[in-house]
Amino acid sequence: MTRVLTVPYVVLTMLLLGGVPGLARAQSQPALNGYAVLGLQSVRIGPGARVQPGAVGVTAGSIRLAGAAAVPGSVVGDTIRVARRTQVGRLFCNVVSGGRFGPGVVGGPVVGGGGDAACRKLTTPVVDPALLAPVTGAPGTQDLTVAARSVTSPFAAGSFGAVVVRRGGVLQLAGGSYQMRSIRLARAARLVCVDDCRITVTEKVRLARRPQLGAAQGLGARRARVDMTSTLADGTPDFLAAPRAIVAATIFAPNGDIVLGAHGEYRGAYVGRSVWVRPGGVVREDSAFPPPPRR
Repeated sequence: MTRVLTVPYVVLTMLLLGGVPGLARAQSQPALNGYAVLGLQSVRIGPGARVQPGAVGVTAGSIRLAGAAAVPGSVVGDTIRVARRTQVGRLFCNVVSGGRFGPGVVGGPVVGGGGDAACRKLTTPVVDPALLAPVTGAPGTQDLTVAARSVTSPFAAGSFGAVVVRRGGVLQLAGGSYQMRSIRLARAARLVCVDDCRITVTEKVRLARRPQLGAAQGLGARRARVDMTSTLADGTPDFLAAPRAIVAATIFAPNGDIVLGAHGEYRGAYVGRSVWVRPGGVVREDSAFPPPPRR
């Protein structure tokens, strides 16, 4: 059975996680499709946030797990900081600090009765860099605006400029490949893929409170993917969700930052230069990335 490290309540966490499917199989570092959250430079999991199922990782940088956060799967990165009352599964790292680990515990082998080094051996690269190469996009020039509290018929695949869905409106996408300059969803607005869709956005995605973005209910989050290609150096996140957002998609922003709003529900996978899950957010892996080929 997989050993679970809990800071500081080991017994309680083992009881909580004993029935988690797949936990016993987490014997090695996950492949790309096993990550719910992956940062290229940094990851922050906020207080009370939960990532389950799925791994949390960083390819070159650090991970910070705030107090009362829960990541019962693998946590993978060079440097991991774990606050008190945080529940974690297997740690693959070089240094772990915080909580009962104090200023820092170095991973690697131990001698005789030296006990647990806390960090299992970190294998690099964490993810093949070729799988994290940015994509390119070519949006259209015609903007698309959905009026408040209206519902569109499913739009066929195509290219658009700025896409705006006003308060309470619903934009349906029929499926296929879409190019957009930007996406902005107002309060309680929805952008829903009713079949497999892949959306390339060359600027920003902005979600107000209680929006919905991604695959239609029953379709599966892995059936929708949003690729962020922005190179705008304005200091703001490429993908920014306000509190209580619902997202069911893989968000891929290797050159940009992803912020998942507080107390939201996020299915899929979230890959960015940095990823921040704000307090109370819940992330569940349902990745659009394919599994690695069998050897």
